[in-house]
Parts: sequence; C-alpha cells; structure tokens
Amino acid sequence: MTLMKVSVKWIQGKKTLDDVDIDTAEDAEEFLSKLWSLTGVPMERQKVMIKGKSIKPGVDLSKLPLKSGAVLTLMGTSESLPEAPKERVKFIEDVEDEEQQVALMEGTPPGLLNLGNTCYMNSTLQTLKCVPEFVQAISNSTTVSEGDTQASLVKSARGVFQQLKGSSTVNPSVFLESLRQCYPQFAERGEGGHPMQQDAEECMTNILSTCKHVLQNESAMEVEGREMPNSIQDLFGVHVKSTLVAEEGNESEEKEDDVMKLTCHISAETSHLAMGIEEGLNEKIEKFSPAMGKEVIFSKSTKIDKLPKYLIVQFVRFFWRKDSQKKAKILKSIKFPKMLDTYNFATDDLKRALDIHRHAEIVELPDADASNPHPPMEDPRGLAIRYRALIEKHPDSGNVSEWRDAAEKYEKIAEQLAAGEHVPDTSSPLSGKYELCAVRRWPLQALSKV
Repeated sequence: MTLMKVSVKWIQGKKTLDDVDIDTAEDAEEFLSKLWSLTGVPMERQKVMIKGKSIKPGVDLSKLPLKSGAVLTLMGTSESLPEAPKERVKFIEDVEDEEQQVALMEGTPPGLLNLGNTCYMNSTLQTLKCVPEFVQAISNSTTVSEGDTQASLVKSARGVFQQLKGSSTVNPSVFLESLRQCYPQFAERGEGGHPMQQDAEECMTNILSTCKHVLQNESAMEVEGREMPNSIQDLFGVHVKSTLVAEEGNESEEKEDDVMKLTCHISAETSHLAMGIEEGLNEKIEKFSPAMGKEVIFSKSTKIDKLPKYLIVQFVRFFWRKDSQKKAKILKSIKFPKMLDTYNFATDDLKRALDIHRHAEIVELPDADASNPHPPMEDPRGLAIRYRALIEKHPDSGNVSEWRDAAEKYEKIAEQLAAGEHVPDTSSPLSGKYELCAVRRWPLQALSKV
C-alpha cells in the first residue's frame, strides 16, 4: 500500500495538520506541493523531517520510514497573506439576475462542472473553445454517431460548445462518457474507486486526433475523388524538417514530419519559453544505426517549414527518473510572452516567406482620406494595398515578383468576399508572430493565434 495518512507538525504555524495524504509511489514534489497549498509555505522555504530524514525534491519516498499515522515536522514561514479588501467583495451569485446577465456579457465565460478529477478535460475544452474556427468545424459536422465511438466524441463536443454559448454552468457528463468509451484510459480509477487524475496534454492530443479523423472522413464523403483540406491540420498542424547526424561515424538522415504542437523542454538553464522551444527543436536521441549495427546517439536539429494559424506549445514538465524508475514533475517557473515570434525556428525557405509579409507590416502607406482610412492588415484589401505600396517604393527590389503575386492574391480574395463567395482562410501566419490567447496549467500548455 503506497497511499497513507500522516500528521504534519508545523513549528512556525504552531499547529498540526492531521490526515494528510502521502503516496510513496509519487515524487516528493507532489507531497511538498500539497504542503504548500495547506500552509502557504513555499517549497523553497520548507524543511520537512521524519526521524532524522529530510523530505525534499528528488527524494524517493518509498525509502523513508513512512507509515500511516506517522508524524512529520515542517519548518518554514508562510508567504504573507494578502490584505483584506477595503470594500466587501460582491459575488455574481449574490446579485440580481439582470446584473448577472450584464456581468456575463462583459466577458465572464460559463464554467464546466468538475465530475471527479476531470479538470484535465474541462481545461482542454475551454482552451479549444478559444478557437472559433475549431468550434465552427465541430458545429458544422454532420457525423452520425451510432456505433462509432469517435463520431460520438465529436457529436458530444458539439453539444458542449453549444451549451457554452449560454450563461449557465455546463455539465459535460455526456462528453466525458464519450471520451472514456473512445479512450478507456480516462476511465481508470484509483484506490477507493475514485477517478484518477489524467494528463491534460494527452486528452487534447486524443481529442484533436479524433476530430481530425472524423472531419477528414466527412470531407471525403462529401466530395468523392477530390482531396479536401483538413481543417484541424490547417488550424494546428506544424510541418517540420529535421536533420539527424550520428555522433559516431558519418551517418546522417533527413526527415519531414507533421506535428500538432511544439514542445518547450525545461532544463536547469531554461528560463523563457523561447529557450525551451529551442531546446525541444535541438536535442540528442538514441536510435539504431544500420551502418554501425547498434544503438547510437544522434544530434537532431529541427526547423519549422510550415506554420498553422493556431500554435500549441506544451511545457514538458514530466520526465522519467532512471534512479527511482518513476515519473517526476518539474515545478520550475518559465516565463512566456504575450507575443511569440517563431522566425528564429523557421527554415530558410519559410523565413523568406515571412520576410515578404514583414516588409508589408512596416511599409509607409500613401495618405488616405480621413473619412476613408486604409483597411487594417487583417483585411485582405489592407494587405493588397501594402504590397502595392512596397512595389511602388522599391521597384528594383528582388522581392517585387513575390509582392505582386501577394497583392493579386489578396485583391482576388477581397473581391470574392465582397461577392459573398466562400474562400479559404485568409489569416495564415504570414509573419510568424503569435498572440497568446489561452493558457492551460498542469501541464502548462499555451495556445497562440496569429
């Protein structure tokens, strides 16, 4: 039995915490994090002892003299408590219905009920709700779910997103049941029959994979014999090119792949999102070498060759500890910007394409009538005007041909939109700059849009 209840005697707090759960199969960081939430003592200030043994990050709890009813000693001062508000806090539940509607209209979104350790699923759904094109693609789905667990998952997601348009708390029980039928690992239960905590990143990956498969099949049925664009791949897919070079011998390999996210690796030196992404794109891996006839270390360098409209970045906070043969969590704080520039992660070909658009961002436009200003860059007309201005100002530039093609492209799109025609998405990430639009914690995952 790895789960037990212990008492923690907090010296500075002058009190004892009874019946605190500790699982010797988990990392010490999990228990220390729990003490932080119970006492307000940050992990770096904690000194936890049991019979002369210290509990600190990295310690294998199974090797300590722990048993049910054991008394641990905690030394450390808590962070200062925030001051009480000068004015009484008014909660939305305490106000009249009309006032509630006003507050909700000001941007307070409806929530999802936690059905027992389902925060991983709720946060994933709320994150995906931030992508209107994804919600629209799911809403437009005509899939029939009878006997098809994947189609059932898409149908139940459509129901959740429809309910989230309202103002009341949403019960996602139908979606949870569909998720568990499609992916049984999310139905696992621990001791006492309680639902186990699950990985939010794994939940998002499976949901996107299912939606991609179902929507792609729908497109194939609608237009037989014609390859249709996959909206999920267009929204989130990243095309990368990698070079692998063996550290022994002269073996090298070129690879291309489509992924649905970038990863932010966290090492002792990592302090910023961009640093973690760079580490994730340049790593060392061990794989079999046909030339050497054995496992060899390869240096893998990856560059982005195509960007999506929405970029998902996963903070890799879990790693496998060989010494304890357990999964460990990294609690280090990593800073991330409101605007992420992916230019330095791009291939040379993609950089040239990004440069074309970045020139348009800074070009000086001719004077416009105050009553009829130039359209913004988000408008195809605004892009076309800027490309024409570049051609006029720099007629001898080597980029004139690309600028002219871009101007004609967006002029045509503007005409199609004016005529009410359906056109492909026009807001592709031409500049490679992404604005932060959603953050999901544990594991931290950022969703950015162009």
